[in-house]
Amino acid sequence: MKHLPLWRHELRRAGWTACAAPAAALAATLALTATAAAFGTTRPQLERILLTGLEALIPLSAGMAAVAVVSRDPSRELQLTLPTPYTTTLGRRLAVLGILSAALSIALSAALAVGGWWNGPGLPYAPLVWAAPLLWLTGLALLVAALGRSVVLATTTVAAVWLGEQLFATSFATTPGLRPFFLFMTTRIGVPADWNANRAALATSGALLAALALILLRRPERLLTEEET
Repeated sequence: MKHLPLWRHELRRAGWTACAAPAAALAATLALTATAAAFGTTRPQLERILLTGLEALIPLSAGMAAVAVVSRDPSRELQLTLPTPYTTTLGRRLAVLGILSAALSIALSAALAVGGWWNGPGLPYAPLVWAAPLLWLTGLALLVAALGRSVVLATTTVAAVWLGEQLFATSFATTPGLRPFFLFMTTRIGVPADWNANRAALATSGALLAALALILLRRPERLLTEEET
């Protein structure tokens, strides 16, 4: 409990935009589902839309929000003079974002299961539907932000990769070298025999991308965006 004020502080410093991003993705998912239902969309298609919110929209919002957490801090120069490494502070703020995203994803998964709307893998594996792509997109966002020191470049890259995998889903699903890194296997294909391998590849590579980004961010100049240099 003694660390609770610290986490409340990091929640505030992460910014309301970053903290609201997962909730906005959830709201968009529910709104799309309600709109589709109003137009007479069949139940299997509605279930797919709900699953897409988990696998595609919430991870995308987390990746975009991660860029905001890293780049938007008006007191960054002051933070760099403090004894606590700023990467530790960033890690706490990213953890806050991850916890919020996970809590909403778990709540939606549970609600779908209770209501009989869940059409993903067995419930013990349900967290992998959203956790693997979330980790991968967040890792990519952090690495591009660290390398390019540009908010625009990082957000554009994440959006382009996300959209590219949506548009060329067939190629990712059928090409052996791309299939392990297909973000949307659950909603586009289902749960094939190599689904666990796909989730493991995404989670592992995403963790490596995030670790590399945090190593780069240990260099003070990497914490300043191109607009600040």
